[in-house]
Amino acid sequence: MRLNDNDLKFIVETVATERRDHDHVVGLLRGKPDLLESMLQDRKLSERLVGEQEAFVRVSPYLLFSVLLRRVWKDLEGQSFVLERDDRGKRIPVFGGPRIAELLAEPELREYLVEMLCSFVRTNTGVLYFKERGTWRKRKFSDLDVDDMIALCHLVEPGWKPRLYKRIADIALFLTGIYPDHAGLFAQRPRSLAACRRALPDYEREARHFYSVAAREPEPPWTAAVYEGLAAKFNLARAALNVLSDRFLEPLRERSFERPTL
Repeated sequence: MRLNDNDLKFIVETVATERRDHDHVVGLLRGKPDLLESMLQDRKLSERLVGEQEAFVRVSPYLLFSVLLRRVWKDLEGQSFVLERDDRGKRIPVFGGPRIAELLAEPELREYLVEMLCSFVRTNTGVLYFKERGTWRKRKFSDLDVDDMIALCHLVEPGWKPRLYKRIADIALFLTGIYPDHAGLFAQRPRSLAACRRALPDYEREARHFYSVAAREPEPPWTAAVYEGLAAKFNLARAALNVLSDRFLEPLRERSFERPTL
């Protein structure tokens, strides 16, 4: 886990309220992953992170998403259905709470989702000059744009392609999970007015494809099984992020992530 000293202190002072030797407890946590895991699942952490504005700025994005995804996991274990956005942006009840909880109970996959969310806290843009048919061209690329990343795949050396496959699939999962309204807006437009824009089925198809391709050449620390699991269970992973966004990130989204351009 990528928890820094401030994260550990925040965890201890929030959960171990009966203790005063916080520095000592922080030292113990570094060598006891089972104890740390138990504390990360304590509801006091999620309630404080969402309820106190000051708390939000004291911790790393990694701790924020680690705690909130665990809260979603535990909440859905005993919940038969969740409200999910369809490809028109409408909320519909889906009977899949326990199945989503099972997915989040997988440590490696849950850790992947945490790291993926952290990767979107700050997005990057850049300008690339390249030669095409004897002519030098210039293009601006954003790592929050599926079309840009697909175009970049055609320009880079083969060794760089696997991480771009991963990024393309991650963008599709992130946008449909955290900003489901983003895809829903384009589903309501005529295709002629939404050129190069994707509705939910488009994102789902591309995410499944690129996670499957990424599984052929997985880069550490992730295994092929993680990518294959996301390709097979994309809708469950998306639903987990929908719940995370609706229940916990709604008031924090503009501070947590750059909003995608429509």
